[in-house]
Amino acid sequence: MSYRVVVKCGGGAFFVPNEAAENLKLCTAGQLRVLLFALSRGFSETTAESAAEELGIIPEDAKDLLDYWVGRGILESDGAVQSVSVPKSLSPAPAVSEPKREVPKPPETKLTMKEVMRLKDEDPGIAHVLSEAERILGKTFTTSDTETMVWLISYAGIAPEVLITVIAYCASIGKNNLRYVQKTALEWLDSGIDTIEAAEERIHALNEAKSWEGEVKRVLEIYGRSLVSKEKEFCESWRIYNISPELIHFAYEKCIEKTAKLSFPYINKILLSWHQKGIKTVAEAAAENKPKSEGNKPSFDLEELERRMMLDDSVI
Repeated sequence: MSYRVVVKCGGGAFFVPNEAAENLKLCTAGQLRVLLFALSRGFSETTAESAAEELGIIPEDAKDLLDYWVGRGILESDGAVQSVSVPKSLSPAPAVSEPKREVPKPPETKLTMKEVMRLKDEDPGIAHVLSEAERILGKTFTTSDTETMVWLISYAGIAPEVLITVIAYCASIGKNNLRYVQKTALEWLDSGIDTIEAAEERIHALNEAKSWEGEVKRVLEIYGRSLVSKEKEFCESWRIYNISPELIHFAYEKCIEKTAKLSFPYINKILLSWHQKGIKTVAEAAAENKPKSEGNKPSFDLEELERRMMLDDSVI
């Protein structure tokens, strides 16, 4: 079955550079969302603030996501302003972008065993990685598995000690598939993680995020499933804002009272309104939510939030 774009009469459209499409395999969901937002604005300037407001994230995160595409030459940056780079035919002067980090792609053709053996003889670290990887993953490698590991070291340029760290992490989260190991190793390499110290920092951050997500799932009464990508993005923004689980649960109760369903965007708007007011505790939120007079309204308007949520296609 094949698919085609539906072109509607009067519908808008925007171009996507070929270079952007080539990065789709390696970019995250957040990076893709912010790119589509920037591209949809045509040649108008995009700021971290405007992207953050549209995508429901904090400006600092939006800047990091936009900078990812700056580093790949898809967007260009002028101070705090991020703008879509235009085709050369429309640009008054060639834009100067940061050097593009070239990350090897998985080989289309497999290495021959003769070449694998030659590389093992030339690099003692390869034999060590293969031995440790089999021990960690609890399996004996097939010829294809061996080829994959050798390619990651000899062609992708991943340091043996970093690759072992990646394998150990993947095994710790129950991902023993070498395809997952390869994908993770290349993503980390693309992020500049090329030392054990950097790898351990990434693992610490991932474990911390996972622990926080579990706490958020508990207070939002989410059981029997994992958070989807957009929910994780909201969850991470609350962690960065240092919003307590108790306050998240209170916002959740307000959401259920008004909409009778769980809505991350709805809860996020309540929490952001409290954050902007400097409200950090449930007691402060409860006091703010209880108007003393007509001139003293809550820090958020549930009626307005409900109306906006019904019109917002991003509601989960």
